[in-house]
Amino acid sequence: MHFSRGPGAGDPLPRTSPSCSFPSGSSPLPACAARRRQLGALAGLAALAALGVYRNAAHAAEPACRLLVGYGAGGGADHVARLVADSLSQDGCLTVVENRPGAAGQIALQEASRASAERPTLLLGTVGSVSIAPLLAQAPPAGSPLLPLAIVASTPHVLLAAAPAARLPGLLDEARKHPGQLGYASLGVGSSAHLVGELLCRQAGVQMTHIPYPGSARAMTDLQGGHVPVLVSTLQAALPLMRQGRLQALAVTGSRRSALAPQVATFAEFGIAGMDQQAWYGVLAPASWPEPRRGVLAARLGRVLAAPALRQRLRADGAEPAGLTGAAAQDYLARQREVWQQAVALVGARLG
Repeated sequence: MHFSRGPGAGDPLPRTSPSCSFPSGSSPLPACAARRRQLGALAGLAALAALGVYRNAAHAAEPACRLLVGYGAGGGADHVARLVADSLSQDGCLTVVENRPGAAGQIALQEASRASAERPTLLLGTVGSVSIAPLLAQAPPAGSPLLPLAIVASTPHVLLAAAPAARLPGLLDEARKHPGQLGYASLGVGSSAHLVGELLCRQAGVQMTHIPYPGSARAMTDLQGGHVPVLVSTLQAALPLMRQGRLQALAVTGSRRSALAPQVATFAEFGIAGMDQQAWYGVLAPASWPEPRRGVLAARLGRVLAAPALRQRLRADGAEPAGLTGAAAQDYLARQREVWQQAVALVGARLG
């Protein structure tokens, strides 16, 4: 029996090709070529994505720059440090804040001075740890000296009372009538606030008893509760409570009124001379760093500190932006050392 051969189960399936026909007058690529182009584009995107992952992984592998703070979390120095660290990180230099409180900032300072080059370490320096501590005969750090890369901001000192309060002349008259009976609180023995308080006593010709506190939070709580009559602090630490009307500023240091609290008179306006001392915050690096490395980071700091958003944040917190780098930062610290050297020479015997 003979069967005619035709398409059936034993025959191979016919091959079909994607249609490559197009409407008349059009000239796109054939679908097969377009598909190849799409696949090629996807492969290119995958390669770019892989390259981005590689670059991110390489960047993540770089050691983060540490910014040490010699005081606890939540204080003025800590807040300034975190503003700076965030700005540096956004600018491409990953920076992590680490708190090392204790010994008036000397623990953080000494750790920064001994840090190895393999673990980039900076210090958020303050007037107390850098300008005052060496003048009070504290031992110098055992490691490399620290050089300023930038001065971030400054803030005046302020004499505070619980609101409502008498004016400064009335307070000083009371202190003269009862020598040693009126106390003033400060942010710790040997702090800039302590020196300003003792300098005020000397320049105004009064005797008041120093009441040291380990930080601003407890001191301001006790001031509001009436446990201490007055407190010497920084404007930065006091400004929030001043704005709320819970504390009253009697006078600020400086040759002119602060733009951050223009309603508060200077000590000079009350006839008390020599009260120009400012607190400051700066970023310092070990002198053992190569000069090009310090220069690059100083230039980066200059760029981020000039940003209007950061300057606005600093002012809102009661600190006047400085943005000094390089030689200007070094000159600033040299002048600060002279200012505080004069203060220590005048009242050093009273600081014990």
